[in-house]
Amino acid sequence: MRNLLLILLLCLSRFAAAEPALVLGSFADPANAQSLADTLSANTTEPVFVVPVEKLGSSAQSQRLYRVLFPLGAQSVARAKDFARSQGIEGSWLVDVPSRTAVANGPRVASQASPRVPPVMPNPRLTPKGTPPSPVEVPASADASRSFQSAAPLVETVRMDSFGQDVSILLPRKSSADIDITIDGRIDEAVWSQVPGYDNMLVMEPDTLEQPRYKTDVRFFYTDQGLYVAAFMEQPKDTLVSRLSSRDQFINRDEFGLTLDTSGEGLYGYWFVSNLGGSMMDGKVAPERQFSREWDGPWLSATAELDDGWSMEMFLPWSMMTMAEVIDGERRLGFFMMRKVAYLDERWSWPALPFTSKRFMSALPQLRTPDVEQRQQVSFFPYISAARDEINDETDYRVGADVSWRPSSNLQVTAAINPDFGAVESDDVVVNLTAFETFFPEKRLFFLEGREVFSTTPRSQPQGSDPSAGGSRQTTSTFTGEPTTLLNTRRIGGAPRFVAPDGVDISGVEMGRPTDLLGALKVTGQKGGYRYGVLAAVEDDTVLRGTVTQGLNAGADTLVEVQGRDFGVARVLYEESGDGRRSIGYLGTMTRYADGDAVVHGVDGHWLSKDGAWRFDGQLMGSDVDSNVGYGGFSDLTYVPKQGVAHTLQLEYLDKKLDISDLGYIRRNNAMGTKYIYNWSTGRGLKYLRGKKRSVMLVHSWNLDGRLERAGYFFRNRWQFKNLSEIRTEFDYFPARWDDRNSFGNGAFKVHDRLIAEIGYGTNTSKQLSFSALVGIRQEELSDWTTRASLGFTYQPSDRFSLDLDLNYFDRKGWLLHDRDALMATYDASDFQPRLGMDIFLTAKQQIRLSVQWAGIRAEEVGFYQIPSHQGDLIPVDDPVASGLVASTKGDFALSRLTSQLRYRWEIGPLSDLFLVYTRGSNLPNRVDDGFGDLFEDALNQPIVDVILFKLRYRFGN
Repeated sequence: MRNLLLILLLCLSRFAAAEPALVLGSFADPANAQSLADTLSANTTEPVFVVPVEKLGSSAQSQRLYRVLFPLGAQSVARAKDFARSQGIEGSWLVDVPSRTAVANGPRVASQASPRVPPVMPNPRLTPKGTPPSPVEVPASADASRSFQSAAPLVETVRMDSFGQDVSILLPRKSSADIDITIDGRIDEAVWSQVPGYDNMLVMEPDTLEQPRYKTDVRFFYTDQGLYVAAFMEQPKDTLVSRLSSRDQFINRDEFGLTLDTSGEGLYGYWFVSNLGGSMMDGKVAPERQFSREWDGPWLSATAELDDGWSMEMFLPWSMMTMAEVIDGERRLGFFMMRKVAYLDERWSWPALPFTSKRFMSALPQLRTPDVEQRQQVSFFPYISAARDEINDETDYRVGADVSWRPSSNLQVTAAINPDFGAVESDDVVVNLTAFETFFPEKRLFFLEGREVFSTTPRSQPQGSDPSAGGSRQTTSTFTGEPTTLLNTRRIGGAPRFVAPDGVDISGVEMGRPTDLLGALKVTGQKGGYRYGVLAAVEDDTVLRGTVTQGLNAGADTLVEVQGRDFGVARVLYEESGDGRRSIGYLGTMTRYADGDAVVHGVDGHWLSKDGAWRFDGQLMGSDVDSNVGYGGFSDLTYVPKQGVAHTLQLEYLDKKLDISDLGYIRRNNAMGTKYIYNWSTGRGLKYLRGKKRSVMLVHSWNLDGRLERAGYFFRNRWQFKNLSEIRTEFDYFPARWDDRNSFGNGAFKVHDRLIAEIGYGTNTSKQLSFSALVGIRQEELSDWTTRASLGFTYQPSDRFSLDLDLNYFDRKGWLLHDRDALMATYDASDFQPRLGMDIFLTAKQQIRLSVQWAGIRAEEVGFYQIPSHQGDLIPVDDPVASGLVASTKGDFALSRLTSQLRYRWEIGPLSDLFLVYTRGSNLPNRVDDGFGDLFEDALNQPIVDVILFKLRYRFGN
C-alpha cells in the first residue's frame, strides 16, 4: 500500500511540493539499485534513496523499475553531477520528486545481492539487430540523450566487486534448439541482449589495481552443449593491435582471455584466449598459478574490429573439459577474465589478481549452472603422411590414427595406433660442449594433451619465453631451462640407447634418429578428490646404418638392429581444498630394455595456506636401475608476505646412485644444495617509470664428498618507462668451485671465481618496428674475459606479416673445454648464433613460416692443463704430447650447425591440419680454416638432413 501511495505522489509531483533530484541509476533488479545506493551513501553525507517507478515498454505494458535518487537540496546541479562523475557515473539526469521528507519516509528496498554491487551500465555495441525496443530505462551511467533518440534497445552491464569477493553468478541457460549463433566475432544476435553483462576489471599488470581506461562488457550463457561468451572491448580504433600467429604463441597484441576452474575447488582448469585477428591460445592450469599451453581443445572463437573498439565471441563445448561432480544440483566453475591492451602494455582482469598476488585458483569467484548432462565425446584423428628423405633417397609412407574417448567428465581414454611424430616443428639449435645433457621440450600433441596429470611439482614444468611477448622486446637467451621431472616424454620414441659394436662406426645423425612407435595408450580421470593417469607406449625395433672400420670389410656399409623399448607410467593424486590446499601424489615409471628394466618411484606433496601466503611443494624419489638403488628428494617453500614480494627457499639431496634419466630428466645426481630467491616488483607510486622489478638469487650446491660444485649470486633489475621501453641489468658472481663432470670421468678440478655483468635495452613491441640490444662481459673458469653483444628486431607492418631477427655474438677468451683423457684445453673463439623467423598469413587459418637457426664457432687452442690425479687446481702443461700426457690433442676446431624449416599449415577445422614441411639441417665437419661466411654457405649447401614432409590430420567427432 505504501508503494502505491508513493507512486501516486510521484505522478502528481508537478502539483505538489517537490524538489529536484539527480537520477544516478535505474534498474530492473531492486537488489542492484539498493547496492548502488548503499555504496554511494558511504561516500557522501547527503541522503541517497531508491524509489520504484513504472515504465511503459514498446508493447504498452508497464514494468517496475527502481531509481537511485540523489536530492539536490541546497547544492547546485553542477556540484551534484561532479559527485556523480567522481563515482564513475557520467549520464545522470534531473527529475522532480516529492519533498525530501516524503521520500525519506518511503519504502527502502531490501538488498539480497552480494555487497558492493555498483551500477548497471549500457553498451550500445551489444545492441542486437532487428529486435524490438526494450522497456528498460537507461541507467545513469549512459548518455541520457541517446536513450530517447535511439530506436535500438539498450542492454545493461552489471558492476560487481572487482576483487570477486562474495561473487557467485547464476548463469542464464538457453535451449540449444532456440539458439542460432554464428561465431563470427560480431555480437549481433538477439540472445546477447537477453543476458546481463559484466564490467568489473581493474589493471592487474602493472599491478596498480586502478580503474581501466576503457569499458569491457562480457556476457555469458550456456546450453547443454557448452558455454557461450561474448565481449565488447571499447578502444580507439587507431590504437588496436591485431596480429596473427601460430596457435599458442605469445606476442604483444590485443586479446581477451577466460580461465575456468572446472573443478570448482581450485584444483584444475582451462584457459582460453582469443586474439584480435583470430589467432587462438589455450591450455590448462593447475594450483596455484601453473599455466601450461600444451593442451589444444576443439573450441570456436572469432573477433571483429569496430569503429569504437573490437568484439569477440567464443563457444566452449562441455564435452572437451574435465569437470567435477555436481554439488547440490549446481555445477560451480571458478572464473577469471582478462583483457590485454597492447599499445598500453596493460592487462586488466576480473577478479583483480595480479601475477604478484598471493593466490589465484583458490581465489576465483564462481559461475553456477544447474547440472549439465555432459555428452560423451568421441574424436577420431586419422592421418596420412609421406616423407621424402633426399639424403638417403627414401620415401616413407605412413597411415595411422589417434582415438580419444571421453565417456564422462571424469574419464578420458586416448590411444595412438602407428602414430606419426614427423617433424612439423624443429628443435632449437643448441651448442652444448659440456658433460651435461640438453633438455628439449615436448612438441607432440599426443603426449602434450593431459600432461598436467603427470606433472608432479612446479619444477617439472619446462620454461620458455618469446622475445615479443611483453610490452618491451627481450633479447633471446642462449640458456636452456632445466626442469627436474620423473617423466620426460621426449624419451619415448627418442633416439635409441645402445653402445655401437666394436669395429662399427655409426654417425651422430644416425644415432640421433627417432624411434618409431607401434602404439601408445593414455588414460586420465578423477573421482572425488582423486586424480589418476596411466600411460603406456611400445617402440618398434630400429635399424641403423653404420660403417665397418676394421678387418677385410673395412669401409663397407652395414646395418645394426636395436630392439625397441617399452614404457609404462602410473600416476595418482589426492587433493583437498577449502582452507588452503593439501595434496599428496605418487608417480611411477618403468622403462623396459632387452637386457633389463629401469624403475623409478616418486611421492610428491603440496600445501597452500588459507591466505595463500605460504606454499610448499616437495618430492621424494627412488630409482632401481640394473640393481643399483638410489634415492633423493627436494622441497620448495615460498612465502608471499604482500603483493609484489616473494621469498622462496629450495633444498635438495640427490645421492650418487639416483638415476631417473631413462624416462625422466635431472641435471645431475650426487648433489645437495640450497637456493634462495627473492622477487620484488611494483607499478605503483612511480613518477617516471611504469614499473620496476628486482630479483636476487643465491645458489649453493655441493657434491656428496662435500666439495662446492655449483654456486652463484644473481642480481637482476628491470626498469620500464612510460613509453614501454625497458632497461635490464644483471650482475652475477660465482665463487670458486669444483668441477667433477666436465672432465668426462677423468677426475675433479678446481676453477676460479667469476663475474658476469650485462645491460640490455628493449623498445615497445606494439609498434611496427621494435628492437632489443645487450652488451656484457663475463669471466671464464680460469679468469679470462669474454664479451657478449646481442641485437634483435621485430618488424610487423601488418597483422599478416612478421619478421624476427636475433644476433648473438661471443668473443671468448680462455674458454675451458675437455680435450681428451686427463687433458683440458683453453680456446680463444668467435661464437656467432643468428636466428631468423618469418611468418606470412594468407588467411587466419593458413600460415607460411620460415625459421633459420645457425651456430658457428671458430676456436683456436691456446693453452693446456692437466687434471690433477688427487683433485686440486689444474696444472699448466706447455706441450702435452712431448710430456707423454696424450698422444695428440684435438687442436683448433670449428663448428657449423644449421636448422632451417619452411612450413605451410592450413587449419582445415578445429584440431584438423594439413602440413607441408621442408626441413634442412647440417653439421659440418671440422673446417678450421674457413670464415663464418664460408661456414654458413656450406651449411646451406651440404645438408645432412634434407626432408620434405606432407601430413594430413583430420578430426572427426562431436
